[in-house]
Amino acid sequence: MPGKRIVLTSDATMMSSYHGGVLLGFAAIMPASVMPDWIFRPLFCPPAPAGADGSALIAPCGMRKVEAALLESGFAREEVMVAHPDHLDKAIGPDTEIVGITHDDPLGKIAVRELEEIIGRGPPHNRSKFLALVSHPLIRKHRPKIVVGGNGAWELMGEEVGVDHIFLGEGESDFPEVCRRIMRGEEVPAVIRGRVVSGDQIPINRGPAIAGIVEIGRGCWRKCAFCSPTMRTLRHRPLGNILADARVNLRNGQRDILLHSEDVFTYGSAGMKPDEEKVLELVRRVKHLGPRSIDVSHLSLATVHQSQNLLRKVSEAVGVGSDQSYMSAWIGIETGSCRILEMHMPRKALPSKIEQWPEMVRDSYRLFDEESWLPVASLVLGLPGETAQDVVQTIELVESLKDYTGLMLPLFFTTIADTRLGGIRGFGKENALPEHWQLVGLCLEYNLRHLKRLHRLYSERMTAGPIVHAALTGINLLADKVLNKYLKRMKRGEPPN
Repeated sequence: MPGKRIVLTSDATMMSSYHGGVLLGFAAIMPASVMPDWIFRPLFCPPAPAGADGSALIAPCGMRKVEAALLESGFAREEVMVAHPDHLDKAIGPDTEIVGITHDDPLGKIAVRELEEIIGRGPPHNRSKFLALVSHPLIRKHRPKIVVGGNGAWELMGEEVGVDHIFLGEGESDFPEVCRRIMRGEEVPAVIRGRVVSGDQIPINRGPAIAGIVEIGRGCWRKCAFCSPTMRTLRHRPLGNILADARVNLRNGQRDILLHSEDVFTYGSAGMKPDEEKVLELVRRVKHLGPRSIDVSHLSLATVHQSQNLLRKVSEAVGVGSDQSYMSAWIGIETGSCRILEMHMPRKALPSKIEQWPEMVRDSYRLFDEESWLPVASLVLGLPGETAQDVVQTIELVESLKDYTGLMLPLFFTTIADTRLGGIRGFGKENALPEHWQLVGLCLEYNLRHLKRLHRLYSERMTAGPIVHAALTGINLLADKVLNKYLKRMKRGEPPN
């Protein structure tokens, strides 16, 4: 096979259908010694379907955007391929000049760090599979230039992993020209920073996206110091382009649509105050296309709190309780300490006051419960300046939410390039206070408490058969038993091992 000139791909942890339940992808943070491949792949990350030519029939949304940008910039269809990682023999050959890899967490520097320290059983699947991809025999043989982009590309800075170029930021405007420069043999820097594109320049996908993701906008005006999306300018896509992406997904077999931005309720507004009419028009127009379900990727709790009727109207427009059982959204609680909020997230509670934050979170959770929304919440442990009392306030907040179904993900503060805290050393196990371990233990207890109900609800969207569901139920029961010893130790304020 001569190979395509530009091959876009990723490893098995990113190029999966996840049985229609994207949260199963979190299993990629487990090491192979704990969850071997024969369990991990069929149950949690089954391969995305592949075409006869070796192409991936569904792919990460960011990869689809890059594919569309290359084609719109003048590259021919026969030069560019979104390739399935299990079939690179049909994509990479002597004519291949560039392999572009999209990844959200290639080295497992975000959610994986504390799990590695808790279990101590070797590298996670996402790291080992990424490293195996960049050292694939066909890549070693034909020596194309490897360019890694996506939300996790920053993890590769300063790492010797065999990557030629790290692409940070948005690829639509600059990646096609970077490819041309590489093909002409010109000097291209090791780290490339893509320029921001306007909302109407974000291209329409040429193929379906994993999870039916449809990007509606980018950026965030809240400017939290540790977060990379908040460093991007807020802008939104025209409704017609959003609907075109949804149609591409539905025409190609995707049944569910996931509307994606950093805060879906800010669609069509400048950020501070939602434009209710535009949000509802967006949801209703997508609903009219006939998906089985509609979800949103991210919501700001402050936006939810000031727009509670909007959330109720969205639930009604989607048909929660009739056409689908629930909706879900990733939210950022981050901390229960108003002092830490003031230091690192001064806009987090706007337009409300910072001192109202804990009650805003509780109010929002009550609303989620009333409207059958499932929140997946992040907490950031060890932000610079955090004290034991700050952590205690977060513990008290999480404790007050324990009866509400959802997930609670405690993450050790990680230095992310190009953020306001990008030069600060990350937080590790050696820095953890007893209160930190109590908080991690409380979150683990919360998740185990709600895992069975979550599995039952998420089954509505999943494509897995009864055997897979039975196996996942068994793993839930096993996790409950195995993790309990760690949970009890941490809730006493002790390190897990």
